[in-house]
Amino acid sequence: MKHAKLSASGSAQWLNCPGSIKAQENYGDDSNEFAMEGTRAHEVADRCLKKGRDAAKYVGKTVHNVVIDSTMAEYVQEYLDYVRSHEGENTKLFTEERVDFSNVVPEGFGTLDAAVLDYDTGICHIFDLKYGRGVQVYSYENTQSQLYALGMINELGWMDAIKSFRIHIVQPRKVTPPPWDVSVADLQQFATFATERAELALTNSAPRVPGDKQCQWCKAKGDCAALGKFVEESISAEFDDLDNICAEDLDDYRKKTILDNKKLIINFVEAVEKSVYNQIEDGTGFDGYKLVIGRSARVWTDDAEAYLVTTLGDDAYNKKLIGVTMAEKLVEDKKDLDAYLTKPEGKPTLAPEHDKRNAINDDVTEDFDNLG
Repeated sequence: MKHAKLSASGSAQWLNCPGSIKAQENYGDDSNEFAMEGTRAHEVADRCLKKGRDAAKYVGKTVHNVVIDSTMAEYVQEYLDYVRSHEGENTKLFTEERVDFSNVVPEGFGTLDAAVLDYDTGICHIFDLKYGRGVQVYSYENTQSQLYALGMINELGWMDAIKSFRIHIVQPRKVTPPPWDVSVADLQQFATFATERAELALTNSAPRVPGDKQCQWCKAKGDCAALGKFVEESISAEFDDLDNICAEDLDDYRKKTILDNKKLIINFVEAVEKSVYNQIEDGTGFDGYKLVIGRSARVWTDDAEAYLVTTLGDDAYNKKLIGVTMAEKLVEDKKDLDAYLTKPEGKPTLAPEHDKRNAINDDVTEDFDNLG
């Protein structure tokens, strides 16, 4: 399958760091099991939307050489329900639609997961299924979806039916964020910016600009001097006079500096470690480090299942309840389930001030005072 050099899925990278395209030229494909898992989920979702089916239909079926289980079906069904909730009598569904935005980005094209054009409102809904659970993705100013929207304008603009777009990121295994509305006029402004950055990214002298979004998935980050300098300066600038501060506690400003760059620092250190690992594995060697055999755990042989079933019967397997989404599909009266559902409060977690969630305002000391 042909891939665009300046892809929509990688747009957060090359738009923010034009030099990342040139930097990654000599790095191979780093596809992994998580990427393949996402590919399977997208394939199931597409088949269901095209054929009007639910995801449960594919449980036990093989997709891309792997059997689909109920867990994946539950999460995919959340996406299906979300997309279908935007369909009506006067709408048109597009699924796995290849769109061309080469008028904005040289040779630019991509495949959007789904779109629903509402002819009554003039809103074109762009849906992006993010099956991963590691990184939260947001709808607000999402560059991948904006490029897809520009492709939809190229596809359907002649109809004069699209008045605006609504971007939806559906992330069933995380928290699906609220949608983001963008006008056609604002998209054109984004298109101008994207063209400028794309043309710069294709030059040999494109600058490298470190940052959380662009460095997250960059293959070259473990060898990037620009990122190394950024990480070093972001911390060392606050600790110039180490002799005089070594006996002091970190002040709030220094703590904030470290936390503001936490993800980027950890990401960089892990990438450097991977780069050194590959260098040693390739036989080049690296002074001061070596590869050793790590810890491992005991696992069953291929014959273990037959033995355990014969010996233990049903006790050879663990059992667990099906998920809520799957139960809602199987139980005729969904209202009966409400009495058995609860949503526990999440644990407090540290977040930057610009995070959209409300701060916890409870005064813990009051709780202790009230105990008396």
